[in-house]
Amino acid sequence: MTKRLAVLAVVLCIVLIITAGVILMKNDFLNKVPETETPEEVQPEPTMNPEDDAKFYNAESLLILANKKHKLPNQYEPADLTEPDVRIRLDGIRVREVMVNDLTAMFDAAEEEEIYLVLGSGYRSDEEQQSIYDEYVERLGQENADQISSKAGYSEHQTGLAIDIYNDDPTYDLSDEFVNTDAGKWLAEHAHEYGFILRYPQDAEEITGFAYEPWHYRYVGKEEAEKIHASGKCFEEYYGLKGGDYE
Repeated sequence: MTKRLAVLAVVLCIVLIITAGVILMKNDFLNKVPETETPEEVQPEPTMNPEDDAKFYNAESLLILANKKHKLPNQYEPADLTEPDVRIRLDGIRVREVMVNDLTAMFDAAEEEEIYLVLGSGYRSDEEQQSIYDEYVERLGQENADQISSKAGYSEHQTGLAIDIYNDDPTYDLSDEFVNTDAGKWLAEHAHEYGFILRYPQDAEEITGFAYEPWHYRYVGKEEAEKIHASGKCFEEYYGLKGGDYE
């Protein structure tokens, strides 16, 4: 009997030792498993509505906006208007001085390829723009006039950064056929290299609010012009701005 109890005691000790070992091994394993950290909640960065971006309303900005949905300040006139020394259609054309060097370089580069660009229009005052608009309304009716001309205060030309460019043949002035001339083709390919974008591209009428004008270019600076040109988008579409008809 005593012998049997001794055996049971030994067996019980072995069982207790094995159980303790298992428990220790389990605890050791659990201690080695790294705790899963609860990730901090990532807060989305606040996004700015492009309509509220000051650069589209700053008088000194190259991206100042003028279209049927965005009126310039009353009697707006840039402070740095000057007459560029390039080939012109009419005397007295002024543009913002900030664009003159690039404008001149573009005209010179085209001339090196025997393409003679002509500056047809630049800055227009409130009064000048309203006179042009009223003339179109009288000839074409308001609906048609609104597709090709702006009311005073809504015109890109009043920024001093928009220009009409022709070639040496006046028959192509303000004509869609200008795009098929050597000058029109050269501008479409190279104008962005000098900081200019085609402001009213084809098939963008609903976005810009204006009919296709292959002669109307806008200065935005080389860096922005390169990006806009590469995107294949118009000004409003690229920056996410409102365009189209008047409010």
